[in-house]
Amino acid sequence: MRTQNSEGRALKETELGEVSGPRSRACTGAGEGPGPPALPSSPSTLYRSEIWRLGLGLAKVLPGESCYRLARGLSQVYWLLARRRRAAVIENLLPALGGDFAAATRKSRELLEQFALKIVDLWRYEAGLSIDHLLGPSTGWEEFQRVQSQGRGVLLLTPHLGNWEFGGPALRQRGVALQVITLAEPGRGFTELRQASRARWEINTLVIGNDPFAFVEIIRRLEAGATVALLVDRPPPPTAVKVQLFGKPFAASVAAAELTRPSRCALLPVYLPRRGAAYEAHILPEIPYDRASLRDLEARRELTQGIMQVFEPIIRQHLDQWFHFVPVFLH
Repeated sequence: MRTQNSEGRALKETELGEVSGPRSRACTGAGEGPGPPALPSSPSTLYRSEIWRLGLGLAKVLPGESCYRLARGLSQVYWLLARRRRAAVIENLLPALGGDFAAATRKSRELLEQFALKIVDLWRYEAGLSIDHLLGPSTGWEEFQRVQSQGRGVLLLTPHLGNWEFGGPALRQRGVALQVITLAEPGRGFTELRQASRARWEINTLVIGNDPFAFVEIIRRLEAGATVALLVDRPPPPTAVKVQLFGKPFAASVAAAELTRPSRCALLPVYLPRRGAAYEAHILPEIPYDRASLRDLEARRELTQGIMQVFEPIIRQHLDQWFHFVPVFLH
């Protein structure tokens, strides 16, 4: 499978490298320095195995409501102090809100709180605690059954919205084994830690990096009828193409189109937003494609654009749960 070739690389390094946000009001605030800071281009240093292990331990010993109260408080402290992260979140929300800075600022605060609650739930899940009460109503199961009955592999596509990790246990309740495509986690031992956590729920993690044979293995599994999950809205540069989202240039993953072409799998969009105290799993209708046309890079880009068009109204509806903390729009 080609993820980057001479026909035209997914995007130039200058377009998909460490994207810096525009110098806007999102970077400034009352009482802060006069010059706007550069927006962050990498995950927070808080995202590492030591912090994650601490969270898993707290989830095991503290009552759920205590964890939620602590998470809410810490999220507001972080929103106030983490100036650059706050600015990046606001910049990401502005296009969906028509450039309304005040609305984006309010929504960014809500987003940080939603993310903190999601992390608490995720720690409970990865610590092996019961999350049955966190799995709410679902829709679209009949669509999954329809495509699965055809004997094809199923590629579940989702953005970084809600608690996408809960798709695994939701499917396990219905007897479906899920395989999750992820990048390697930062730091030593973090990838293995999260792999082991998913394995408790009989969910297999397919880690991709610089190894081109990783995609060959994923294609093989899809050809054998596996169900595989893929995040589509924050890809590494080799698997990214430029599309439009909320009228702005955006880097989306072309991996779905690349995997579909050789495997003939079904493409099913899914999303799992938090509503109240639980997460709802929604499976949308299959995205059609012409397999023969996907030999062309532009056809693969158009399919990727179509995938993001499906998710655009969903992201707008659940904007406070679209979790990105580095700039995602291209400038």
